[in-house]
Amino acid sequence: MAADRLAQLKQAEILVLKDPSHYPTILPAVLALTNLPDRPLRRWIANFLTNTFASRVLDGQVKETLAAGVVDGLRTLIEDADPVVLKSCILCSSLIYPLLFRRLYSPFP
Repeated sequence: MAADRLAQLKQAEILVLKDPSHYPTILPAVLALTNLPDRPLRRWIANFLTNTFASRVLDGQVKETLAAGVVDGLRTLIEDADPVVLKSCILCSSLIYPLLFRRLYSPFP
């Protein structure tokens, strides 16, 4: 079951790499899996989140919008004792911090 889920996620990743417009649809589905205890799955999710916000092909405004929905999932993943998951979560947090800061503190029109 876990192997099938990972295979599906990898296909979704291929899809967003080919067409970044699918990120807003796929990211919530990926985040919904953060509560599952499967370690390889949690590692994949943490790495996917990091790659999402490190992507140069994804528009900055889209990243800013997506960043707001990632915080709870990151918090869930950070509770994992696995150092690989923790490392990816820290990297992702450093990538989304400026996006969230800009979103919260941008001048109002």
